Amino acid sequence: MKTILKDNLVYLFFFTGLALIHYGILQTYPDIYFGNEIILSYAVLFILNSVGATIFYLGNNENNKIDFAQLYLLFTTIQMLGCFAFAAYIKIGFDEIAKPVLIQFVVLFFISLVFQTVYLVKTKVKK
Repeated sequence: MKTILKDNLVYLFFFTGLALIHYGILQTYPDIYFGNEIILSYAVLFILNSVGATIFYLGNNENNKIDFAQLYLLFTTIQMLGCFAFAAYIKIGFDEIAKPVLIQFVVLFFISLVFQTVYLVKTKVKK
């Protein structure tokens, strides 16, 4: 259980730092849209990463050992489906601001994907 809490804490610090950098960029370029939908996108990405931490915890249990590649594939598939659902929600619910929100969301998703890949390879792959 310690590993799932540690992973969630690492993700929380990562997304907090990323949001602060994003807010700093907003101060430099005030034309960038930064509304409640952007904050919601950070929350969605954090929740999806928490689901991933749970998947890796359950997949490395004593009773059922699953390879890293299979767990990572399952995690990224669930994450992709969650991102598609969030993008559809933004497009349908907030059509007038959907373009800037979704562009920023895709950039945030790719940044988080790179971070989680490096983090998971460093912490979960057995030598």
